[in-house]
Amino acid sequence: MSLREVAPGTMAIESARAAAREVVKNGPLSRSEVARRLNLSPASLTRLAKPLVDSGLLVEGEPQADPVHGRIARPLDTSDSLRFLGVKVNVDALYAVVTNARAEIVARSSRSLASTQPDHVMAGIVAIAQSLLGDVGHAESIGVALGGHSVDGQIVNVSRSLDWHDIALAATVAAECGIRAVVENDVLALTQAQHWFGMGRGRSDFALITVGVGVGCSLVIHDSVVRREHPNTPTVGHFVIDRTGPICADGHRGCAMAYLSSGSICQTVSIGLGRVVAYDDVLDLATAGDPVAARVVQESATALGRLISSVSMLTGIQDVLLSGEGIGLATSAPDAVAAGIDSDRPAWALPIATRVEPMDFYEWARGGAVVAIQDYLDTYPIEFAPARNAATA
Repeated sequence: MSLREVAPGTMAIESARAAAREVVKNGPLSRSEVARRLNLSPASLTRLAKPLVDSGLLVEGEPQADPVHGRIARPLDTSDSLRFLGVKVNVDALYAVVTNARAEIVARSSRSLASTQPDHVMAGIVAIAQSLLGDVGHAESIGVALGGHSVDGQIVNVSRSLDWHDIALAATVAAECGIRAVVENDVLALTQAQHWFGMGRGRSDFALITVGVGVGCSLVIHDSVVRREHPNTPTVGHFVIDRTGPICADGHRGCAMAYLSSGSICQTVSIGLGRVVAYDDVLDLATAGDPVAARVVQESATALGRLISSVSMLTGIQDVLLSGEGIGLATSAPDAVAAGIDSDRPAWALPIATRVEPMDFYEWARGGAVVAIQDYLDTYPIEFAPARNAATA
């Protein structure tokens, strides 16, 4: 069956959901433009869009000239009444946002965590979600982003930062909040947000590298986010940059975590100066010319450049987005980052396009909301009216 056939079966339902995703990501769009993007006939798109409009998922905008054929038409847009919750789980705090269907934040809140015990964290998620729901009135679903791995979007199979194994987080949160819930790795959730609504919008291939408490990397290839299928697959944080480098907490010498994690950088500078130094202070000291901080920042920034180069050479991706709460490292020593990139690449290689976008934890929570939006669209119930010949049979 081709996408042009719109009998009310599985293919038609998936085609209608694809149309909804296109409008949510890129709308408002005319029906003819949606049909063009999905390789559908205008008549097929009209039938597919009807239940989406009738149910309130999509709305018709003000009449305007259709950019495809010039006729006056009412473009399709997403309903502004839809709301989604996103929560970012850290080891010491929760950050939560409410967004509309285009992931624009309309409310936010945070809550400290006294423990990483699953019951305590889940109770905190429920409390902050219910508080925000009290403010905005309703939400369609909630997405939880954390440092961990979930195969099915429901169970946290493993989270090493939280010391969790096989925790049924989504079902617990859904039961307490009364709305659908989904869980996702925080870097993947952030990547989804950037892919649909952020720096990566309109780009079919890019890498996102995050630096902060941890080091993360996620890839978008052929317009799809690449997922790790097994929870025990090592992440880029333990990719070896220099085997003579510092040692990370897992005993690896010279890996990305050893060079780039905020904890490792702070520890190295604190030892050198004989006093405890916070991450932002390290960057400030380096800028001011402190020899200890400056050397550590230069070496770490060079390591970041080498990591960027390695990701590009291993994947063929030339567009790299840099973010995370510790990405000030890249803006503090841009020349060292550039030198690190160039050190491992042949002179004839295409240049790597890098963009730096510092993001706070509410932006990570927004990633959770985007995962909730995607899950909502992927599971949206669609009912087609009976075909005319069936109704009169």
